[in-house]
Amino acid sequence: MTSVLDDWLQPRPGDGAGGVPDRLSPPRPAVGEQRDGGDDSLDAGLISTGPQTRFRERVAYGLRTALNAQAPGDLVAVSRMDVLLEPERRARPDVSLVDDLAASDDRRTCYLAEEVGLVIEIAGPDSAVPDRDVLPRHYAAAGIPHFWRVESTGWRPFVYSYELDAGGAGYQVTGVHHTRLTVGTPFPIEIDLERLPR
Repeated sequence: MTSVLDDWLQPRPGDGAGGVPDRLSPPRPAVGEQRDGGDDSLDAGLISTGPQTRFRERVAYGLRTALNAQAPGDLVAVSRMDVLLEPERRARPDVSLVDDLAASDDRRTCYLAEEVGLVIEIAGPDSAVPDRDVLPRHYAAAGIPHFWRVESTGWRPFVYSYELDAGGAGYQVTGVHHTRLTVGTPFPIEIDLERLPR
């Protein structure tokens, strides 16, 4: 079975990041439709096709706002911007922490992996498998140093924080944060998860 991440964005004219051609998503397969003669049930879930929940929107906004309030001047948190993981592979994290110089270019449609210090995925019913398994592997392979995965209990967020292991082969858990997120990298961060900006 191929992954939707392998081919879901096709080249088109223009620049997205540092001269990298921009890409657009091809039409998504219909529910139950097969790709390449195989079952597409897992792959179809890699791209969110359902409506966004208020929880996901609220948490993404809250984390982005909290990060920007604490970030040093050379970093900016952005929402729903593509990250170029390989020449033909992109992902769109819910929140990314990127280099300020890259974020200051309003023409950009994506960021290079080396411009990204942290990616955050908010797991939901339609994205649980990629957020917990597929995307972290791709982010680690691209060398993004930090990854957070947000889960929920009764619509209350909690966060798994990860950092790239010494060999760069994958992520290792650095903490599970239920009411307060406190980490020392990529910079000292303290976020009250029960009082996120709304």
